Order: sequence, then C-alpha cells, then structure tokens
Amino acid sequence: MSPTHYRLSTRLARHLRSVGRHLPERSLAEQVLAAQGLPKGSWASDLLKSLLDGRFERVAAEVGLWEWKYSFPAPGEAVVVLDVETTGLSPENNEIIELALIRLENGQLTVFERLVNPGMPIPPFISRLTGIRNQDVRDAADIYTVLGEALPLLDSATLIIQNAGFDLGFLQPRLQRLGYRLDNPVVDTIDWARKALPGLTKRGLDALAWAFDLGPVAGRHRALGDVETTLQVAREMYYMLTAGKPTPTSQLAAKAR
Repeated sequence: MSPTHYRLSTRLARHLRSVGRHLPERSLAEQVLAAQGLPKGSWASDLLKSLLDGRFERVAAEVGLWEWKYSFPAPGEAVVVLDVETTGLSPENNEIIELALIRLENGQLTVFERLVNPGMPIPPFISRLTGIRNQDVRDAADIYTVLGEALPLLDSATLIIQNAGFDLGFLQPRLQRLGYRLDNPVVDTIDWARKALPGLTKRGLDALAWAFDLGPVAGRHRALGDVETTLQVAREMYYMLTAGKPTPTSQLAAKAR
C-alpha cells in the first residue's frame, strides 16, 4: 500500500467507529470513498477491498472492526507508552529534560508527566524545538527523583516507545544507578511500522501520524504530546498486526537490552 492508501484505510475505520456497527461493503465504499472524491460503482468497491487491512473484520458482505471483539491491551495486561525530551542526542553527554508516560491496564489510564532539571543549560535549538526553557526546569526535580516517582508505573508492563533505542539509551543507565534493571518487554513502533505499513519509506512519528490521518499533532516534541501520538499509532498497528487473533502485546515485543 502507498501512504495515501493507509490514510484511506484509516478513514474507513474512523467511519465505522462513528456508526458503531458493521456496514455493507457497498455502503461503506459509497459513504467514505465517494466522500473523498472517488467515483462510485464497482471501481470503488474494488478499491475498498484493497484497503481492508488487519483492522477490519469481514462477515459475508459486511465490514466491521476487530477492536469491537477484543481490547488493546488485553485484559490483565499493562502497557506503558513513554517518551523523553533531552538536551541532545548523546546519553553520555546530554541529559533528560522531560519524561512522560501513559499506563493502560484493565481499561484504566494513568498519565505521568514531569519536567526535569538537567543540571546543565538547555541549548537554544532544543528550546526552540520543544519550547522548554532553562527557567522552566530551574525548580524541577532531578532525573533520579523523577524516575523514582515513575518506577511503580513501569512495573510488569510492556513498554511502547517510538524509536526505543534513543529513549532507552538515556533511561537504562540512569535506572541502573537507582539499582533498577529495566527488563520489560519493549515494542518499538518503528519495528511495528515495518511490518504493518511496509509501503512507508519514512517511519518517524510525523510520518506515522500522517499515514494514520491524525491531522496536526498537538504538543509535538513535548513528551506527553509525543506519547499520546505514539499511543494512537500503536493501537492502530496492533490491530493491523493481530488481524482478528487476540495476542498479548508482550508477545509482539522484544526484551529491553
């Protein structure tokens, strides 16, 4: 599929969510594809069939969504979506300036968001990118205090991270100094995107947000904004990859290293 196909697929899913029930293929094609300026008739029906990825359940000549049949994450399973903002790219020479995470478990959502005092000046280009200034973090806690607060939320959870190697490169050595070994299963949404969206040549968060038709991303390059976007794209890809076969997220993950 091309990136445009992924966007059209997501618009089909969004329409089904809005009506909350299965729809005949022809009706779905006319209501959604024709609304995009595409012609009606058999051509639209053929295109519809090419757009039905793993998110969609087909029953006879009707289309629904697998998310109506099983949840993400599975009952009894916890996932944590997290993101950090930093003063630069080097875990050895730079520091964390913001940490955010969302924990989902049994239908409950817990949000954690903290600014972090990095103990060093924030470079001007980082302030321009994130909007986080030196005066914003002057009275914030250090990273070890913030991680101590966040640790209970990581317990027994599968971590979902966009470009996981970057965030873990900062988090793991600092957690080790607290005596905590991070061995949670980890989903890198870039890895999921390679499998779920093979037609994409770029798999950064902006590219994934575009492919899933999320519109302008609020809070981009702030930790919580990026976490919320990562959660949205991860949820879509989970159903694309499981395609009607409920699977614990941990089974679709790798161990943190």
